[in-house]
Amino acid sequence: MTRLVCFDVDSTLLRVESLDFALSEKLGPAARERLEAITAAGMGGTMSLRASIAARLDLARLTRLDVARIAVALQQYLTPGMAELVAELKARGDKVAAVSGGFHDLLRLALRDLGFAEAMCRTNRFTWDGEAVSGFDPANPLSDNGGKAVVLRALSHAGEVRETVMVGDGITDLEAFEAGAAQRFIGFGGVVTRSSVAERAPEFADTVSDLRAALLA
Repeated sequence: MTRLVCFDVDSTLLRVESLDFALSEKLGPAARERLEAITAAGMGGTMSLRASIAARLDLARLTRLDVARIAVALQQYLTPGMAELVAELKARGDKVAAVSGGFHDLLRLALRDLGFAEAMCRTNRFTWDGEAVSGFDPANPLSDNGGKAVVLRALSHAGEVRETVMVGDGITDLEAFEAGAAQRFIGFGGVVTRSSVAERAPEFADTVSDLRAALLA
């Protein structure tokens, strides 16, 4: 039986929050501050993830052109060392998955570059009104708190998995472990450290080197 290692994407595999990256250039300074506050509240657990996503999308209207352009730009924001770590895990026989509250159309190219098979990527999906983003699919479990646990269980049940490990920086990553969907959780602070996660995580990696040591020991 194999081990399943699931990675969060924003501020873990990537050095940015992908939706914020996409929105920020369309916003003025005051709105950018609001965007940062909303994201911090959602990632820290003081606002629900669904409310955080909806509030952020309400700040600016993304177009298909915006989304396609940002998807290319995000290829330059891979967290250094993560692609190599993913390759090492796959070489030793682990299954690797990317599980994110971010959006498929923004993340697909970066996740491909990191070495994730599309079948092992789970993300949110935009809804569209012609050429503009109108919102997101609320039926997707990743659009709200607790959704990562649902997705991890489905991934674990899809194959013979002896252990599921969740890696990430945010409260939704920790929640998946606390709900019993992963047997192990490693908090990651290599991009940003969220105190609400660091204080509760049974294991915590401050760098990719620390994460590599924890996963390959």
